Amino acid sequence: MSPVRAGVGKNLKNAVEGNTMKIVIPGFFFNGISGGIKKNGKKDIGLLYSEVPAVVAGVFTRNWVKAAPVLLTHQRIQKGYIQAVLVNSGCANACTGKKGIDDAQRLSAETARILKISPESIAVSSTGVIGEFLPVNKMSTQLPGLCKDLAEEKVEDFAQAIMTTDTVAKIAFRKKIIAGKKIIIGGVAKGAGMINPSLATMLVFILTNAAVLPRTLQSLLDEGVKRSLNRITIDGDTSTNDTVLLLANGRAENPPFSKKSAAITGFNAMLFEVLAELAQKIVQDGEGATKVIEIKVKKAKSTEEAETIARSIAHSPLVKTAFYGEEANWGRIVAAAGKTIFPISFEKVDLFIGKIPLVNKGVNVASHNEKQAQEILTKRSFTITLVLNQGKREASILTTDLSPDYVTINAGYKS
Repeated sequence: MSPVRAGVGKNLKNAVEGNTMKIVIPGFFFNGISGGIKKNGKKDIGLLYSEVPAVVAGVFTRNWVKAAPVLLTHQRIQKGYIQAVLVNSGCANACTGKKGIDDAQRLSAETARILKISPESIAVSSTGVIGEFLPVNKMSTQLPGLCKDLAEEKVEDFAQAIMTTDTVAKIAFRKKIIAGKKIIIGGVAKGAGMINPSLATMLVFILTNAAVLPRTLQSLLDEGVKRSLNRITIDGDTSTNDTVLLLANGRAENPPFSKKSAAITGFNAMLFEVLAELAQKIVQDGEGATKVIEIKVKKAKSTEEAETIARSIAHSPLVKTAFYGEEANWGRIVAAAGKTIFPISFEKVDLFIGKIPLVNKGVNVASHNEKQAQEILTKRSFTITLVLNQGKREASILTTDLSPDYVTINAGYKS
């Protein structure tokens, strides 16, 4: 039996262009090379390095089956600092037992020796096919060159090296003067399939030159992920390798931000913008996707209720295939909304595609607006709004359609 895959991707056709920006985050260095893991010869080993130990925060998959790099990195970041992250694509190093842990430890130890830092200060991350072992000997021969050619401007090389079949590198960047210091936040992500709140099949690395207290950094990351990366879904699957790391190296020489700092609001806003942009780019690059859809649920009794119902709609294969077929089949939407643990009263419900009403207080009005609704569905992105009229809370989820290409990609995937 072929191994299961963890993280593949195809683009929103003609919708996403590569990142051409050249960004520099003071004190951070990058590289990405071909290490022979992928059969097509594309880049598959990446390294990011901080010239000083960086405060670190992390969020990981909630799948019960966790890959070796997730287990090892989760353990290593507990001390609060790391100095480098070694990443590979093409092999998830998941479901590989003790050998998988040993392989990750060996590769990080060899990298640490070259960089002249502690092995415990290196986080590891992998993405690709589940159930296969890393080609450790082959990878080891590439580590000296990977470390030697690190450079501040090689963000794009690193971003390419962590891709599986993502069609574009995903990079976001913000800078702002906060408390008199130039604060920079940059992020790199991969992900296009097995995307579902919990996290998703994603690797995300956020870097900043700001100084931030460890507990504050973890709190900010938890909240930011909750509002961004955990509000997207492509196919409802959750991977074994999901990892989000936030590193702060303090090179801005600001007084360390804490929850009580007056400047923390500005920093948090920047961080959320970077996370939200990367989340958007992951959905745009969804496997086989032709459309990006925002599902909004309004006037719910609680945020949890609104989010759960929005996710139910966003996950539904029947709803997603209707979006692909550009059919205003509103019955599928309300059926998906009604299958959660939260009761709704259909006679109170309003439903819109864009601003076009399909249901008004439980009454079908789609026949009067069918042509306008169909026009909206032909667009590359649009919004579905379900108004429950039973409270004051709301939430939204970003999703894609479900196309035949998704099936084709995943029926034949193996790095």
